[in-house]
Amino acid sequence: MLTKTRFSVPPLGVDVFDGPLEGLVLGDAEFTSDEEALGFVPPPECVAEVTDDARFTGRRLVETSRHELVAWLGEYGIRLKASR
Repeated sequence: MLTKTRFSVPPLGVDVFDGPLEGLVLGDAEFTSDEEALGFVPPPECVAEVTDDARFTGRRLVETSRHELVAWLGEYGIRLKASR
């Protein structure tokens, strides 16, 4: 089971995950135009761009173990504890 809390921080929806994915925080931005998207500057807390990484989609995350998540984040230079 995948559990998360979603926060609205316009223009971002921020998902904070619980359970085996605890420590993962994903921001999802939506824009009404290409110009708006191109003008977006991510906040400094955003440390990796995973838009094109299919591993970070909801369907895939539901099936993801903590061990896998730790490995994936490691590819981005992000260290997450292997166990909660």
